[in-house]
Amino acid sequence: MAETAAGRFEAWAVSSFNLVVLSLVGLLAAHASGALEGELANFGTLPGVAAFAYLWLLTAAATRWALAGGGLADLQDGLRGLWRLVLRGFAAGALIGAAFLLGVLLVGAILNGAPLLSLAFIALIGVAAASVVGGVIGGLSVVLDAGCYWAAGRLVGPWAKSDVSDDASDAGG
Repeated sequence: MAETAAGRFEAWAVSSFNLVVLSLVGLLAAHASGALEGELANFGTLPGVAAFAYLWLLTAAATRWALAGGGLADLQDGLRGLWRLVLRGFAAGALIGAAFLLGVLLVGAILNGAPLLSLAFIALIGVAAASVVGGVIGGLSVVLDAGCYWAAGRLVGPWAKSDVSDDASDAGG
C-alpha cells in the first residue's frame, strides 16, 4: 500500500480496532475469571494509560508494516491474499508481543531494581512465549479484519452502485 493518507488511515483504523477488541476480550475474560478483583486497585490510571499507549504505538507500527504490501485490498486476491496477510499479521503480532513484554520488563526492572541476570532469564523465556502468543493473536486478528472487510464490502457495495446509477441518470436527464 502506498504511503498515502488513505493508507495511513487504514492502518490507524485497523490497529485501533484490533487493540480495542483485544483489550475488551482480555478484560472480559479476566473479569469473568475473577483475576481483576484485587489487581485493578493496585494499578493506577497513569500506568494503565501508559501501558495502553505503548501497546497502541506498537500495534500501529506493526499494523502499518503488515498492511504495507497492499492493505486489506490484498484480500481481493482470494486465499492467496488472505494467507499473505495472515503471515504478515502473525509476524507483526509476534513483534508486538515481544516488544511489549520487553518494555514492561524494562520498566518493572527500573522501578523495582530487579537484578539484571533475573531480568535476562525472564526475558529469554518470556519473549519466546510472548512472540508465539502475539503471533497467534496477530494471525487471528487478520482473519477478523478480513471478515469485517468482506462484510463492509457487501454492505457498502449496493449503496455505492446505487449512488453511481443515480449519478448516471442525473447526467443523462
